[in-house]
Amino acid sequence: MKESMTSVDVKYVVEELKGIVGSRVDKVYHEDNEVRIKLHKAGEGRVDLVIEAGKRVHVTTYIKENLQPTAFAMLLRKHISGKFLTNIEQREFDRIVILHFGEYKLIAELFGKGNIVLVNNDWEIIGALRYEEFKDRRIKPKVRYEFPPTRENPLKISFERFLQLIKEEDTEIVRALARKLSIGGLYSEETLLRAGIEKTRKVGELKDEELKRIYETMLNILNSEKKPNIVFKGKEMVDVVPIDLVWYSNYEKKFYDSFSRALDEYFGRLTIEKAKRKRTQELEEKKKALEISLKRIEEQIKGFEKEARENQEKGDLLYANYTFVKEILESIRSGVKKLGVEEVKRRVEEAKKKGYSWAKSIAEIRDDSLILILDGKKVRLNINQSLEENAETFYEKAKRARQKLEGAKKAYEETKKKIENIEKEITEKEQTISVKKLEKRKKKWFEKFRWFISSEGFLVIGGKDATTNEIVVKRYMDENDLYCHADIWGAPHVVIKDGQKAGEKTIFEACQFAVSMSRAWSEGLASGDAYWVYPSQVSKQAPAGEYLPKGAFMVYGKRNWLHGIPLKLAVGIVDYEGENLVMCGPVDAVKAHARRYIVIRPGDTKKSELVKRIKKIFEKWGYKVPEEDIMAVLPPGGGDIMEVVE
Repeated sequence: MKESMTSVDVKYVVEELKGIVGSRVDKVYHEDNEVRIKLHKAGEGRVDLVIEAGKRVHVTTYIKENLQPTAFAMLLRKHISGKFLTNIEQREFDRIVILHFGEYKLIAELFGKGNIVLVNNDWEIIGALRYEEFKDRRIKPKVRYEFPPTRENPLKISFERFLQLIKEEDTEIVRALARKLSIGGLYSEETLLRAGIEKTRKVGELKDEELKRIYETMLNILNSEKKPNIVFKGKEMVDVVPIDLVWYSNYEKKFYDSFSRALDEYFGRLTIEKAKRKRTQELEEKKKALEISLKRIEEQIKGFEKEARENQEKGDLLYANYTFVKEILESIRSGVKKLGVEEVKRRVEEAKKKGYSWAKSIAEIRDDSLILILDGKKVRLNINQSLEENAETFYEKAKRARQKLEGAKKAYEETKKKIENIEKEITEKEQTISVKKLEKRKKKWFEKFRWFISSEGFLVIGGKDATTNEIVVKRYMDENDLYCHADIWGAPHVVIKDGQKAGEKTIFEACQFAVSMSRAWSEGLASGDAYWVYPSQVSKQAPAGEYLPKGAFMVYGKRNWLHGIPLKLAVGIVDYEGENLVMCGPVDAVKAHARRYIVIRPGDTKKSELVKRIKKIFEKWGYKVPEEDIMAVLPPGGGDIMEVVE
């Protein structure tokens, strides 16, 4: 089973991860060899990037909860929190990924034990997951970071250089490819399989045209169309790969729309299994010890049952053959006393030869014991005791065995109960492991913007930043809509969809939304002014000699003003197209669509703390809402809860 990414995996996942460039670092978490960077991507919301030293890097939905901040986590938070991810790249064809955060770089080493190293623009090491010294480089604070020696990049190599490198090897072609070009054993096998070259052939046996075919096949594979999949053998995961490999043609495969998602599912399952094992290890050991005890008790039960049964049968056989046994027992006892045991044995043997049946039933004679064969079973008797005394001895042994049997059965049931309790405890612990999978629902198209549903049922959308302001107006504003804007710098562009059919109430709510979602909220203003116009009055064309920056528009003609609009909003859970959504909008709008809601106004409570308070109220109402969903809909800056309507 695969435990770490290959260079080929890194190539494909880095191409995908370029899609999260531009995201802002919200928080950084660290545990053991793993760092998780919680990012915020405009228009998408939360994105979690996981880096596990020596193993993997990808977007994840498997989240470890309740992590205590470590020194390394705090160091990373200090330097990259609030920074934007400006670039992500693979170092040559190595298992090294470099993430750029402004003036800092985070280097993920995914080979060997691996490492995660933070450096500045001059490549000076600020901190690392672990500090190490090697023959050719040092991972120490204030030391310049040096990359480990790299091998030839198979994506850039010319055929001439390929020939030169491969012909240096006096070995099988499959080994030569893996050694010289960092593509690993799997992709060496795949290359030769597709090229139709036997992998065990020696390099020296191959013609240049065969090597040319290998070279071209290798490049085709490394530039294959992405078809991420997890490979299974039965129910067991075997591998996760970015392309469809012929090598795994006889295996079951599950395909994914992104390689990062496939990696997350593969390594996420491994992470959960690892967390389960770690959390339940002590209980599993107890369970194993009890299972060994249970097996030993089972053997004891079988032994006691056999002992009780056999002794009972022997006592019964003596009474079933009472006269016969009594005569033999008394005769042997008398003979041994008078003649001695050896003479008795001799006479019994003579009687056997003469065919006496009583003699044939005697299997053994000793000074103090006698073995008789009764109904095919051997029964040892004490010749110094009567038949009744011998029978009583067997019955007493059977009784003691039955008593032990009862004790063993009781111990068996108690041990079974203990195992069942431990299994229940294991299940409970597994259900409370600190790794959870974030089930992210597919968001509505308008959730990438600020939005609400008016009390009259009209959808109102607004920009969150310069980019989304531009999109709201240029892409989503139609001729039948209305445009609203607050009279303050830094206000969102707000559009009432199909707004020319809306009444005065919706227009007021949209203007109140524009004012409340503006800089006026973070500045703690009590009220503000806003206006509305028709779409034809909004233009990207600036007056002669002037320039409009991204997200800015000119408004021409008459503006319809609303003055002294109070900054006040409400937050509630609304049912929209069969889904429960967190909506933040004017109080009357939220009131029209939610039975219970929370009224907020500008205030001194930090936004993060306000989110936590709202989340607790939602939970009391039976709604489990992620904090980032609440954070995404609230206005900028702090606020206070005015009223909770239930």
